[in-house]
Amino acid sequence: MTPLAVDAGIIEKSGGKILLGLTALLLAWRFWVVPHMGITLYVDEAQYWTWAQHLDWGYFSKPPGVAALIAVSTTLFGDGLLGVKALAMLCYPLAAAACWAIARRLYDARVAFWSALAVLTLPIFAWLGLFVSTDALLTLFWALALWAYLRALDSDAWGDWLLLGTICGLGLLSKYTMAAWLGAAFLHLLAFHRSRLGSPKPWLAAGLALAILGPNLWWNVVHDFPTLKHTADITVNRKAGGGLPALGEFWAAQWGAFGPVLGSVFFILLFQVRKSWNDERTRLLLWFALPLWLVVSAQAFKSTANANWAAPAFAPATIAVVAWLLQREKQRLLIAGIALNVALIGVAYHWQSVLVAVDTEKRAKINFYARAQGWDELGRQLKPLLQAHPDAVLIADNRTLLAHMLYELRDLKPAAASWNPTGIASDHYKLTTDLRPWVGRDAILISETPIGENFTRHFAGCELLARLNAPVDAKTVRQIDVYLLHDFKGY
Repeated sequence: MTPLAVDAGIIEKSGGKILLGLTALLLAWRFWVVPHMGITLYVDEAQYWTWAQHLDWGYFSKPPGVAALIAVSTTLFGDGLLGVKALAMLCYPLAAAACWAIARRLYDARVAFWSALAVLTLPIFAWLGLFVSTDALLTLFWALALWAYLRALDSDAWGDWLLLGTICGLGLLSKYTMAAWLGAAFLHLLAFHRSRLGSPKPWLAAGLALAILGPNLWWNVVHDFPTLKHTADITVNRKAGGGLPALGEFWAAQWGAFGPVLGSVFFILLFQVRKSWNDERTRLLLWFALPLWLVVSAQAFKSTANANWAAPAFAPATIAVVAWLLQREKQRLLIAGIALNVALIGVAYHWQSVLVAVDTEKRAKINFYARAQGWDELGRQLKPLLQAHPDAVLIADNRTLLAHMLYELRDLKPAAASWNPTGIASDHYKLTTDLRPWVGRDAILISETPIGENFTRHFAGCELLARLNAPVDAKTVRQIDVYLLHDFKGY
């Protein structure tokens, strides 16, 4: 019996237990790392936390999935750093489990095992797994939808089609990008299973997905389509940057997000696209990955695109990469690729410790976590000022300050409003808060820049209470000025 046969036998018998144990170790590592990184929430995470305090069917920039996820997570685990992140961190291992089920259905236990392990240790998911973002739920529902789609194709049972519709609807409530999955599925049916389109089942599945999204669409109607306008603005209307440099940058990031070995094999699959397309299983996996990459690549070429915007595509693509390697008996290369990815994850997770060996000036330049540092200290300094003026409303002229301070001062639950004399709803807080009912009342203004007459003329008096400073690193100090503004006159 060859070593690979022994390996396959062990995987067939105990693969699930091994994966469960490795997943538990990875999660334990992740849950230990987060509190030791010297960070608080990023601005988007802090904003999502404020959304979770007032659950609704929609928000300025996203549908409600991420807010609901945080609401459940904090109910179970509290409002601390790990409590906010906990369920989002679990989404990626669950997506790996869905990839195991997909690979098991398409290939065998061996491909399923290594696919799940590769997804678990993929750099992009290991990185995103530290934070709360809409990518967590979207990646999970993207993988689950592909698994449900394969079930529906095999069984053609009403239950499987309705399960698919439910998963797609929940995916749409997480991020509108899920619409790309629905488009890919329709084109796949049209190209390879056209007879299925003569049945009401896939159409009712699509109708169920839209029905689940319906309350969010109605929320957008009532609020003049803020989420849809914001989504269009960042995907269609933004014109800065772009071109071949931006596209090259995006694809370099995708290669790194796979890891050096798996990323290189993925590009081989793309370069051998005709051969890849002839394999029905590889074609199906790429069918539910490449369209999203094409859409985001177009966005990168037009203006710019973040590496994570195509995150869900990595799930099916990783299965294709793993299958390609195992079919060619390149398991050692696969293991090397996964081991290298784990090493890269270790460097990223323990970056602050790595920087101890770097001189102070360089450390400041390559601090990846600077955007999530210092806010907790500013919150501690601001807290007694708010307690000294309990009847004042907290105001700020940007969402970053409001989001961070509302989270850091969560035990005070201060009344807060965004400074918005134009009345234009350009972010969540400008959409949902209003300073006008506070006419005749005092306000505490926090600002990262000195204020001028554009603020003071709206109040009877103004005094600088404090200038708060929180060092981030040798070159960065987070600073805000705190003003007490008397008797708001109105805009």
